[in-house]
Amino acid sequence: MAAKLLYIALRIDITGDGASMYAMNNVLTFASQVPTDVLTLQGPRTAYGQELLSKLPCSIEEVQVEPIHPTRERIRLLQRGHNIFRESPALRRAVIKKLQQNDYAIVILELYSAYLLPAIRRLRPTINIVLNQHNYEYENHLEYIQFRIAHPLKRKLYRLANFRYRAVEHRVVREADGLIAISEYDQQLFNKIRNNDQQSYLLSPALPLKPVKDHYKQQCSHLLFIGMMDWYPNIQGVLHFVKDVFHPLIEQDPSYHFYIVGKNPVIEIQQLQSANIHITGAVEDIDVYIKQCDLMVVPVSLGGGVKIKVMEAIQKGIPLLVHQSSAQGYKGVADYFVVNDMAEFKRRIIAYPQEIANHISALAAARSALNDQMRNNKVTAARVLADFVPVKQTINTTRL
Repeated sequence: MAAKLLYIALRIDITGDGASMYAMNNVLTFASQVPTDVLTLQGPRTAYGQELLSKLPCSIEEVQVEPIHPTRERIRLLQRGHNIFRESPALRRAVIKKLQQNDYAIVILELYSAYLLPAIRRLRPTINIVLNQHNYEYENHLEYIQFRIAHPLKRKLYRLANFRYRAVEHRVVREADGLIAISEYDQQLFNKIRNNDQQSYLLSPALPLKPVKDHYKQQCSHLLFIGMMDWYPNIQGVLHFVKDVFHPLIEQDPSYHFYIVGKNPVIEIQQLQSANIHITGAVEDIDVYIKQCDLMVVPVSLGGGVKIKVMEAIQKGIPLLVHQSSAQGYKGVADYFVVNDMAEFKRRIIAYPQEIANHISALAAARSALNDQMRNNKVTAARVLADFVPVKQTINTTRL
């Protein structure tokens, strides 16, 4: 009997937020090695995302999302003491149906859908469950409390609730048979939680995105930031960049423009709107802005995991500058683009006309390194399958 895999993802596509892009990264990797069924609350909306999946033995089933009931969500929060999970009865039913109809060797799920663990274990006690851990959410919540919760009493209550969050996250990390991490740092961290059981695996973000930008102007007057603008690391990073870099730049040269592209901009971001700062909110196609702008900036110094927007910029061909805190997971890939502080952002933006040739060469080298990572990811996926697929099942692999 051929092995088969079930992948459960909240969202999946080749653009958008980091979680959906990392899910696409992993599904493409595993589907290159083994037939893969995907259950998701939001399938790919882009034609290219659909095209990539259609070339592999991969089926996508999108589960209709139930409307969020605020009162019911508050009751769940009070009962559990955390809001880690994004519970969907429809997704639960779809997972149970899939397990009843198919003899999967492995189920891969995310922390947000780990509430399904007991139901999967009850129905298939011997199945191998692998957790796709995109971030260490406990650390992210600590940062959120520090930088976004101002009221002392509210901050104290959030910290107490976060200890419950930590306990649940650690339990799920330990209960899974295996774990997929997005960076070496995260892998080492989760290994400690799992008592170094050797069942953790590194899958780096490396999607086969099409080049978008093929023309580079000598000057650098249009700067770009891409990201969800209700996420605290993006908020803090953009606010600091505007204050410490962009405002001083336009004092010297008013021809600079800064495009902040991303959905749900909070009030602090909306208030930045000016003749030189453009707040777009959600856009249908970010590639329009990648073509239009000269340089992408990633001034984010908070938040864990790997900033997938860095990989996206490299693959799509836009020169970029990345704060050293956002370069995690890109050692040997994005070294040329890394800056240490806001002062270096300003200096290198001004120096861009003299550095354009170096930027273009560095982009080519970075794309080559990402291609190597895609090949390494397939080797890792094959190792996951070798570790967990029963001997009686066979794996039909494609070329690495």
